[in-house]
Amino acid sequence: MNVKTLALAAAAAAAATSVQAADLPLAAEPVNYVKACDAFGAGYFQLPGKDTCIKLGGRIRAQYVSHDLGEGLGDSVDYLNDGDPSTDTDNDYSSYVRGYIYFTSMTATDFGTIKTYTELENEWNQDGGGSRTTKVNDAWVQIGADYGSFLFGREGSAFDGFTGYTWIGPVGGAWSDQSTLQASFTADLGNGVTATASIEDSNYRGGEKNAVDFVGALKLSQGWGSLKLAAAAHNKAAEVGKEDGDGYGYALGATAVFNLDMVKEGTEVTFQAQYADEAGSYIGIDSDLVAVHYTKGYNLSAGLETSLTEKVSAQLDLAYIDVESTFDDTEVTLYSVNGSVVYSPVPGLGLALAAGWADGEVNDKNVEDVTKVGARVQYTF
Repeated sequence: MNVKTLALAAAAAAAATSVQAADLPLAAEPVNYVKACDAFGAGYFQLPGKDTCIKLGGRIRAQYVSHDLGEGLGDSVDYLNDGDPSTDTDNDYSSYVRGYIYFTSMTATDFGTIKTYTELENEWNQDGGGSRTTKVNDAWVQIGADYGSFLFGREGSAFDGFTGYTWIGPVGGAWSDQSTLQASFTADLGNGVTATASIEDSNYRGGEKNAVDFVGALKLSQGWGSLKLAAAAHNKAAEVGKEDGDGYGYALGATAVFNLDMVKEGTEVTFQAQYADEAGSYIGIDSDLVAVHYTKGYNLSAGLETSLTEKVSAQLDLAYIDVESTFDDTEVTLYSVNGSVVYSPVPGLGLALAAGWADGEVNDKNVEDVTKVGARVQYTF
């Protein structure tokens, strides 16, 4: 075969190959549908075709708290916590399994940054032979700008500050910890100073239905920690047997947080004082109590959290409350101590052991103390 013949054969083969290749489907170029939103922090990704970035998270918690290992403080502890003295009669242990789903969205617009947050909770509780609940805890939309931000929805009260470091808190504490339906505005005054004005649903505090509480707070945040001052005007609900059952009560609070990393890394300490006059929910008295509006008193609390090792941390909470009810002439003083140790072998996983002790007086009569222990396994992702 000569050179000319070889050339003709090669040209024919190339033409045939080109025709066959034209008949084959072309492979689509890969498309990056999911993009990270670094501007909003870790974990956010952009929805395809949208300007909105979202972040999904969750938590699973299993918890057990023992019965009272002593004779029992009983009714006075219950008076300050869940409003039903009968619940402590059997001196039972308590346990539950709870799951959370957290959904956050961020959207940068010409109007400002729009942030939304939703927290869903599903729980199985052994109380009463086993109960199951599904609910929305917090859900709100926030519109932010350079001068401050507006928030609409259900979120922790602008009054609240310190609510304890201890995991579990077996015997409870004395402080305000209440999510409520609200419309609030937080102004950024510069140099770490913010001011918040909030209109909040009174009914969440056991107040009048279709009425509002007025809450204000001023906060200073610096590298050393923070200082917060808060005040609230509470719209009371009318009480049976009281002529002056409506109107307003009030509450005041101060919270100081100190970062002690210079002493030991991972260490923080908090001090708090709250006072209420006919607004008992703002000092930690449960709103189911009839006496909540006819109660005046104060609470004092302090907490410490520190790292023992890279994977072990410890928490300690102290609380004292002094309450006088003009509704039924009851006087209660109660002090409590809660502590916990948490082992975190990997990020997000916490294995906690806790213990608590409480004692006090009802109408100047000593009552027997309460001692409880608890355990929790929790994973946050």
